[in-house]
Amino acid sequence: MKQISVISGGASGLGFEIASLLIKSGKNILILGRNSVKLADAISTLRKASSTAHAESLICNIGREDDIRKVGEFLTAKSYVVEYLFNNAGVGLFTKAQNSTAALIDTIFEANLKGMILLTSEILKLTPEKEELTIVNIMSTSALLGRADETIYCAAKWGARGYTEALRTEFKGTNRNIIAVYPGGMKTDFWKIPGQNRDISNFMDPAEVAEKVVNAVIVTNKLFVTDITINRKK
Repeated sequence: MKQISVISGGASGLGFEIASLLIKSGKNILILGRNSVKLADAISTLRKASSTAHAESLICNIGREDDIRKVGEFLTAKSYVVEYLFNNAGVGLFTKAQNSTAALIDTIFEANLKGMILLTSEILKLTPEKEELTIVNIMSTSALLGRADETIYCAAKWGARGYTEALRTEFKGTNRNIIAVYPGGMKTDFWKIPGQNRDISNFMDPAEVAEKVVNAVIVTNKLFVTDITINRKK
């Protein structure tokens, strides 16, 4: 079986930068995303980055079980075994607590928590126990502290953090490595939210964040990092 790394939200921002570093290091990659145009542009660029490693893409809303099953079917048909899973997809929301609605809660929880759980579950089912699998759950510093105007978002991220910790406990002593990543604000499309205009000029470069993450995650010995928090200096 061939090894592959799966990156959700891999068509842009941090996910794309991680995918770029992985393929340049010789890793086969599969990027997942909901926007077909962004995916096509991303995969075209990624395939030019390596003459030996393969880059694949799939349209996938990770919060939908039908889409997740298609990911599993794709990996099985290609005889791929997942070496690294980067749960990177997410959606932001910044609003007052009194504005919470069922629709907003469903949207934010689907992208930031439900999707992470569904995709992880599918990859765990497909990966033979003898094979080493590293799961990298990329969350946010909003999973570490509460923030005003981010009640729903923080709730989803704190849930993702709890899931990550429980996952780590469940698979302790096995070939499953669980890594939590908590990055601060980055200059990405994540902040392009209708009706909101946040100054992100001093936020981090996603390429630099990706380098920190990949360098810490891709290991060649028996040691691995469990938690990574990345913040800008100022």
